Amino acid sequence: MKAIRTIKFKVSGSIKADGLLVVWLKAANWLSDIAFKTEELNSNRLAKAHYANLRDMGLPSQLACSLCKVVCATYKTAKSNKRWRLAKFTRAVLPVVWKRDFNRTKKGITLWGELLTIIDSRQLPDGSWKDSKLKRIGGVWYLCLAHEVEIEEPKSEGCIVGVDMGIKRMLVATNSANSKTFFFHGGVLNHHRSCIRRTRAAVQSVGTRSARRLLRRMSGHEAAVTGHLLHVASKALVSYAVDVGARRIVVENLENIRDSSLSKGKDLRSKVHRWPYADMRFKIAYKAAAVGIELELVSPKNTSRGCNACGHVSASNRKGLRFSCQKCGHQEDADRHASKNIRARSVAVEHNSAMTGSIKAPLGSSELSDIVADSFVSHGDLVSI
Repeated sequence: MKAIRTIKFKVSGSIKADGLLVVWLKAANWLSDIAFKTEELNSNRLAKAHYANLRDMGLPSQLACSLCKVVCATYKTAKSNKRWRLAKFTRAVLPVVWKRDFNRTKKGITLWGELLTIIDSRQLPDGSWKDSKLKRIGGVWYLCLAHEVEIEEPKSEGCIVGVDMGIKRMLVATNSANSKTFFFHGGVLNHHRSCIRRTRAAVQSVGTRSARRLLRRMSGHEAAVTGHLLHVASKALVSYAVDVGARRIVVENLENIRDSSLSKGKDLRSKVHRWPYADMRFKIAYKAAAVGIELELVSPKNTSRGCNACGHVSASNRKGLRFSCQKCGHQEDADRHASKNIRARSVAVEHNSAMTGSIKAPLGSSELSDIVADSFVSHGDLVSI
């Protein structure tokens, strides 16, 4: 099975990107105004009507065609999201078409006929290259190279890994094959992000020109730190799943978590709104798919409150990082216990699908416990990262 991956390379050389970017943005906003007024969303008709004008502005032929496709795609997305408004193009991104704008020769990569220098120790990917992007970040150009890779077919055999995602602990996972537990703590991420925010607030309060220059240099720092740690955490989780022979990773569907935090305190609401759970889930999904492991989403209802020993559900069962059932007395690490319930919910979905044809899992913990009573393993050594 094939998939598209993107790898970013820092580039230099006598490229014409800076001059073309100015022309591109001017032409894009000119064409965007026309598309907004006429509501023309067919790129072929748009190109046929305005290709000559785009070429007169100074765009190469392929960039002129690419511009029509980008503008139409932008308005199609806006229309599907019911957010129809005039689109302004300001980002320093140029689409480059494989074997038209850029190509690979014996001397290296050529871009618009000129040799491009890759400033990176990594090797260029083998296999089929695809249409990519040229992106400028802080005055430096990067080639976001899209290429085709071969990934494994989804596994049909193996254990199930349940994952509890959180703020204090980024990831806690258990599996149905053995008693090893995976921990990835979020303290480093939370510390770095809070330090960056405090520094930014202090600099912003100064209000001088040098302070504003520093703020511009700090732009994107928090996002870069967060992205790096999410990559490290998701890679470690997938490695754990491979080690235990997993066929499936199960996580909670937290799409409405921000809505549910609106009635909470300001501090908690702020933490939840900055919690990058969706990006973490995305990174886990594509890294797991590359090794033949599927990702499943289940309902998060009562996964932290229900006891997997007796099925009792109560908010008082969990106190901080400890779970203590008020009915049967079962005690365990709260996040480890939640990951077991998440894993059990996946088993329940599989059971219901086989027995009734429904893909909806029972949310009652007593029914859940009966279905997966033998899927839990005894406590063992913890594998902590």
